[in-house]
Amino acid sequence: MKRVITLLRSLLLVLLAALLLKILVWDRRIVGEVEGVFLTYEGAVYREAGLSDWHVGERLGRVRFDDGSTAYLYTVEGEPNWLHVSFGWDGREYVRESE
Repeated sequence: MKRVITLLRSLLLVLLAALLLKILVWDRRIVGEVEGVFLTYEGAVYREAGLSDWHVGERLGRVRFDDGSTAYLYTVEGEPNWLHVSFGWDGREYVRESE
């Protein structure tokens, strides 16, 4: 019984370490840049535009703005040419312009 408890405790520690690594490294990586009304992500250029009805999808990473600040970048569910930048209290939507 002690071996099972030790094994479960070790597994829990590994899972917690993986979660901490995701939070500290993966979620903080810069995947795009925003300059004015344009966002560059994976070689594609997106232009700021409003999308009236949307739902946030998968978190892609963070984008860096001209002033050095960062915000989270998300996909938009059902809209493959749109991305959403979230500031927590507000956000902006971007539509793909070119590759």
